[in-house]
Amino acid sequence: MAQDESYELLVSVAEDATKPAAERLAAWDDVWGWLLLSNQLERALALAGTMRDVAEESGDLAAAVMADVVAADVIALLPGPKAEAMRLADEGMIEAQGFGLPHIAARAQVVLGYAFGTVGSFHSGIEHLLSAKQSLRELGDKRMLAWADLRLARVLFWAEEPEGAARTSERVIRWSRSEGETALLCGALVELGESFNVMGRSVEARHSVEEALLLAQRHGYGLFEGEALVCLGDCLRAEGRPPEALACYTEALDLFGHFPSLLFRLGSVHHALGEVDTARAELDRAVALSVAEGYADIEFRARDLLASIEEESGDLPAALEQTRLARDAERGHRTSTFDRRVSELLAGFEVQRMAREAATERDRRAELELQALTDPLTGLLNRRGFDAAVSGVGADTYSLLMLDLNKFKPINDQYGHPVGDEVLKRAGQALVASCPESALIARVGGDEFAVVLPGAEAEQARGVAEDIVQALAAIDLADLAPGHAVGVSVGCSHRRTDDDDVATLMQLADRALYRAKSEGYGRFCSDHLDV
Repeated sequence: MAQDESYELLVSVAEDATKPAAERLAAWDDVWGWLLLSNQLERALALAGTMRDVAEESGDLAAAVMADVVAADVIALLPGPKAEAMRLADEGMIEAQGFGLPHIAARAQVVLGYAFGTVGSFHSGIEHLLSAKQSLRELGDKRMLAWADLRLARVLFWAEEPEGAARTSERVIRWSRSEGETALLCGALVELGESFNVMGRSVEARHSVEEALLLAQRHGYGLFEGEALVCLGDCLRAEGRPPEALACYTEALDLFGHFPSLLFRLGSVHHALGEVDTARAELDRAVALSVAEGYADIEFRARDLLASIEEESGDLPAALEQTRLARDAERGHRTSTFDRRVSELLAGFEVQRMAREAATERDRRAELELQALTDPLTGLLNRRGFDAAVSGVGADTYSLLMLDLNKFKPINDQYGHPVGDEVLKRAGQALVASCPESALIARVGGDEFAVVLPGAEAEQARGVAEDIVQALAAIDLADLAPGHAVGVSVGCSHRRTDDDDVATLMQLADRALYRAKSEGYGRFCSDHLDV
């Protein structure tokens, strides 16, 4: 209860238009997951729209995109058309990629894949989910990866692949248990129970769902609690225990409200118990609500059962009328399902087309950006790329090496630029081979190179410099410039405090390089230690 109260306080902060935007968005970031888990989907959707407006007004692009992704997730979970969920998720994915927000982009793709699954486009849904999983794996986000697996399990279940859904659920369960992730564990236990039940393993299904139910009730996961109760009722019915199934469905009804599928289940169980009048009443309510809300699939199933009840009661005209209405509803369901699937799939194809175009444009921009940061001759970073890469090293200690090729100018003058260019390429290759994988290597001038060694102290930098000197002295130029050889002089500086910026370190390394060249070829000098 105390936890719910703290979340309600956060919701009130997010909804309070008098609060600063940053405070409202921070509260929203902390509370939207709770709204989904506690089954407050309509409330979450309304608040996502509000937060989108707040984020846009305050210029917080990441929060604006995230609000759209959350809205898409909620729409995908709610009954009704899914085209808006697909649109929001796809646009969110593209915007997140454009803004350099890979975690949000991957989350959006998970929602997009799930939305495809809800409209029966299982192949596209699974493709998106697998692609999102690969992105999350590269990002090292194991929690989000487990969440993506949870959605994948549901889509596999819808695609009538319960074995695959069960394996995926079991993977989430193992990870969630080891990490203490109760929400993911709860959801995966429900998914496993549903898969086991359709596989005829109702007892194992029941055990899985009973554990999920306990977790959901203990932690206030209303969404999973309702799903677990429905699945547990289905398991109990399969085991021939209708009174207990009835109790589960009734409790789920209290959580979810008068939902047509639950009313139909209640009517079915009452019929199995011989409670004809109650069964008829529940089925009539299921029919009325199905007609009002457009659940033709529930309507024709409920009318078929009503027809059986009327026939058993000896009222053949009423049974025939219910049968006629059931067939009308079934035809309507098939037609509306076909039309809806066509429109949703067309929308999905449009989303896929837009995604392909966006991916092409992203690849083009990435290629242009790579070209802008890369030296075309050696394939190393250029000066701009080097500055950008070094800024990403952050506050860590590192050593910076400045290098200048020895005896390069005579080769270039005698044999021309093509040979000189090949010498520079070989020098770049030797440099890469002699540096650790973590090194940042750039060609910053004609025959000048720079190397940053993250985490390297003076002694480590000296060892790398010695390897570089030896590697470049060993370059074979017999096929290019017979009788010639190149070497390298190296100057080094070391980042010791936050005040040591790149420009300062390069100046220090340049001074050390000048001293090294003045002392002869193949020398290494440091602002700290000379060799």
